[in-house]
Amino acid sequence: MPNEAGTLLTCSHEGCGCRVRIEEECHCTGAGQPYRCTCGDEMVAVG
Repeated sequence: MPNEAGTLLTCSHEGCGCRVRIEEECHCTGAGQPYRCTCGDEMVAVG
């Protein structure tokens, strides 16, 4: 699951380069939805 604690996410928008690390998993409704960068594109797991 891409939203697990410890996951490093990066923006899928080419050239953006934004990265975030999930410290705590979200357990609210819709928690499985992808995080989004401030530019609006989805954040994807760095792999």
